[in-house]
Amino acid sequence: MYSLFRRALRALRLNPRVFFHFPDHVQRPETGFGKVTWVLARASCHFKLVDLSHVPLRARAQALSLQVAQFSPYPASGHHAVWQNGRALVWYWDQSEVERGMREAGLAPQRARVLPEGVLYAPGISGLRLIRNLQGVEAQCWQDNRLLQSRWWKEVPGAAEWLAFQRDLGLAGERRQPDVPPPLALELHHTPQLSSSAGSEVAGWRDERFLYALLALALATPTAWIGAQLIKSELAQRAVLASTTELERKAAPQRDAREQALRAAARSQALQALDPYPSQLELMARVASALPKGATTLKEWDFRDGKLKIVLAIQNDAFSSSALVGALQTAGGFENVQVAPGNDPKVLAISMDVAAVRQTPHA
Repeated sequence: MYSLFRRALRALRLNPRVFFHFPDHVQRPETGFGKVTWVLARASCHFKLVDLSHVPLRARAQALSLQVAQFSPYPASGHHAVWQNGRALVWYWDQSEVERGMREAGLAPQRARVLPEGVLYAPGISGLRLIRNLQGVEAQCWQDNRLLQSRWWKEVPGAAEWLAFQRDLGLAGERRQPDVPPPLALELHHTPQLSSSAGSEVAGWRDERFLYALLALALATPTAWIGAQLIKSELAQRAVLASTTELERKAAPQRDAREQALRAAARSQALQALDPYPSQLELMARVASALPKGATTLKEWDFRDGKLKIVLAIQNDAFSSSALVGALQTAGGFENVQVAPGNDPKVLAISMDVAAVRQTPHA
């Protein structure tokens, strides 16, 4: 089944739809499928040789379009060019007339390939030849497989017209052919037999574009690699930033607690700096170390602005106030220790100055 389908496709390709455009009518194909070829009879187009070898390769196609617009008598011209070493073999025609014929045939102009009749014949080698066209005859002059000139007549030209064609070519008298040769009946192919030579403008420009594409690829490859590395680096930086942000979020409670502890310690140190004297617990410990054990009981304690006053109840008759004064002075940190006698011999009042351990800050 598949092989039958492929053979059917090949049969369709071998029978393209070929339309022949004559000056007074269009000959439609009886059968055919696939692509449309619109063949312009030699009578429906003109020929001109244009030398653009002095124009840079990539600008020749545009230069040719400008040239055709200048020498063509039609408001809108179509053309087909075959390039041969910087020279263009140009067939040009009335594009409006061709498109009108296509629309009358039920075709969209953009879907049809337009070919002049002259490119469908086998090319010549060198010398003059007269070939029979679909309508009329065409004289051609070839040199080293290159077409130099072409002229069309509705009928076979006379001897005078044939010689005039040769004079226009610039042929010397001894090279001219006085007799008109019989027209050659060449096979009309469905595909162009006359095409641009290798290394021509079309092929050369394709090669140049290919080189440009290779150059662009060569530049794009390292650029793409560098871009990929930059993207990877950016993604890695974003990952590190996200990880750091998450760690900071988790560590925020500990950081806040540490800052609060540091602030509390700073406030405590500031408060301690405002009071140059030892704490009262430390003073009580010093006083207790100086008192004889079991001999006295502390009844009053008054410490203000570096002045300490204590009142003791004496429980032992052998207690000596002078010994207590000496013990307090020996304990350190107490100065001007004095005993104030009272009415009750069992009660002893002692006053003293407390030595400062830190300097009081001042403005």
